[in-house]
Amino acid sequence: MNGDELTPPPEKTPETQSAFSGGPPDPPPRPPKLTARDLLEPGGEDKTIFVAGYIEVRELAEAMKLKPFKVVADLMELKIFKHSEEMIDFETAAKIAQKHGFQVKGIM
Repeated sequence: MNGDELTPPPEKTPETQSAFSGGPPDPPPRPPKLTARDLLEPGGEDKTIFVAGYIEVRELAEAMKLKPFKVVADLMELKIFKHSEEMIDFETAAKIAQKHGFQVKGIM
C-alpha cells in the first residue's frame, strides 16, 4: 500500500468572479427632483392675469411668480427697454405672460 490510495481526490473548487468582473448590478436611476411648481395640482394654480390697460413690470412679475429681472429680460428680447417700476401696455404684458404659460385678460 502506498500513500496515494488513502488520499481522497481534491474537491472541485467553486468558480468565482474575478475582482474586475463588475460586481453587483447598478441601482436603478433616481427619478428627477420635483420643483415647487411640480407639486401643484394640475388645476390648482390660476394662470389668468387681469390687467386694466397698463401694468407695472414688477406687478406682472409678481403675478407670474417670477423675479422682475426675468420680465425685464423678456422685454429686452422684444426690443423694449423698461425697468421694474415702469408701466407696460396690455399687448406687451400679454406677449410676456403667454411666453410663461399665463393668459392676460383686460378689465375696464
